[in-house]
Amino acid sequence: MRKTSLLLMAALLASATTACDDKATDKAADKTAKADDKAKPEAKTAEKPAEAPATEKVDDRVLADSGLGIGGKFKAFEIVNCDSGDKYCQVCKFGGSPKIMAVGTIDDPEFKNDIQNIDALVKKYGEDKVKAFAVITDIKDGKAVTPIANKDDLQAKAKALRTELNVSIPVVIPAAEGEKPNEAFDGYYNITKSRTVMFADGKNAVQYSAVAPADLADLHKAIEGVIGGGDKPAEKTG
Repeated sequence: MRKTSLLLMAALLASATTACDDKATDKAADKTAKADDKAKPEAKTAEKPAEAPATEKVDDRVLADSGLGIGGKFKAFEIVNCDSGDKYCQVCKFGGSPKIMAVGTIDDPEFKNDIQNIDALVKKYGEDKVKAFAVITDIKDGKAVTPIANKDDLQAKAKALRTELNVSIPVVIPAAEGEKPNEAFDGYYNITKSRTVMFADGKNAVQYSAVAPADLADLHKAIEGVIGGGDKPAEKTG
C-alpha cells in the first residue's frame, strides 16, 4: 500500500513538472513571436506616384519655311499705311473677316505680280468676304527687318508701287517702335523670304501658307473652304 502511494505521488510530480515545462515553453514561444513581430518593419501604404507637372508651351507658333504654317495664328502688329501715313494694326482693322497677308521686298518684281493677283482675287470674291494687304519689308540675312533708317524712303516707294499697280488692297510697311524694330512682326511672323503669302480665316487661324507660289490655285481652294464656292479669278502673269 505504501509502495503504491509513493508511485502515485511520483507520477503526479512528473505530470506537474511536464505541465510547468510546457507553460514555460509556451511563454518563451510567445515572447519570441512578439519579438519577431517587433523586429519586422511595418508595411507602408503604397505611395501615389508623383504627378507630372503640367506642360506649358513656350512658343505656340506654327512655322513654315517662311511665315506661319497652317494651324498658326495671325496676331496683332502695327503698320504704317503707305497712302495715308496712318499707324494702326491692319490685322485688327480687318476684324473677323478672312484675310490674306502677302509679304515681300520692294525690289522683287515677282512680288508685284503677287500683289496684283491677290487684289484681283479679293475683287472677285468681294471685299465683304475676303480682305488682303501687302507688307513691304526689308529682309537681311534671311530674316525680316523693320525698316528704320530708310522707313520714309520705303514708305514713299511702297505708295508709288500701289499707284503703279493700280490695286485697291492696302500696301503697308511694319511700324517701328520708336527707333526699335517691330518685334511683333519681325520676331513673330518668321518672314525669311520675299513673296510669303498667308491666308487666315475669320478667327485668324492660318489655312494657307506658301512662298513664291507658282499660282494661287491652292489659295483659291483654301478661301472656298472658308467662305464657300466661287469662280477662280484670272491671274496676271506679267
